[in-house]
Order: sequence, then C-alpha cells, then structure tokens
Amino acid sequence: MIRIEYAPGRARGEGRLSEALVRRTARVVSKALRLKGSFVVSIALVDAPSMHRLNKAFRGKDAVTDVLSFTYGEREMFGEILICPSQARKQARSAKRSLKKEMLELLVHGLLHVFGYDHLKPQDARVMLPLQERLLKNLV
Repeated sequence: MIRIEYAPGRARGEGRLSEALVRRTARVVSKALRLKGSFVVSIALVDAPSMHRLNKAFRGKDAVTDVLSFTYGEREMFGEILICPSQARKQARSAKRSLKKEMLELLVHGLLHVFGYDHLKPQDARVMLPLQERLLKNLV
C-alpha cells in the first residue's frame, strides 16, 4: 500500500488536489500494481521557477515541466512526486479539459514512474500509458 505524505504548498482552489482524492488515488494505484508492503511517497505542489530549476538540475532540461518523479527505494521514503499546478493549468487549457483532471493525470503518471514504469521506449509506453488510462477511468 502506498502511504502518502502530501504537501500542497501554497496552491489554492482548483490547482490543489484534495487530500482525500490523493489518498484514494494511492489506494487505486496500490491495488492495480498489487503492491505488497508499505511504500511512503511524498507529493508536493511546486511553483514554476522551482520546477524549472529542478528540471534543469536533474534532467538537464532548461524548461518548466509538469511533473517530476524520483524513486529512492528507501523504507522511510520510497519516492517523491513534484507537480507544477501552473504548468498543469496551461496544459489543461490546451487540451480543453479541467485542471483537476490534468492534475489527477499527473499524479497517476508520477506514481507509475515512482514504481518503475516508463514511456521513453515504445514498448514501455505500450505498457505504461494504457495502464495510466485504466487507472484514470477508475478515478473519475
């Protein structure tokens, strides 16, 4: 089971996922991945300048990104997910969907990355992305 440490930061209103939804998402992902044991994952909402710095430092990309995931594999902290609500807002507008749905997708996407899923190679994307869509359908 995924145990969540959630720090919404200063995000307000629509840019902030409710703690209940974050915990429900963790339960749905835990069940789908058939996780045994307890895995602590920290989730934080960060501003665009912070996300830009982190993306440059850890991925070498000089731009704001929507979500960053880190897997530590430690008992006290298995992984960490950082989500940028302002970037999510831009993407939601572009895709003509709600910010809540965009944020939820980023959370699920980040959790899958923390637990070893990736989409860089086509064969990996064929596994991760349909799983992500199935999980989102169970949450909406």
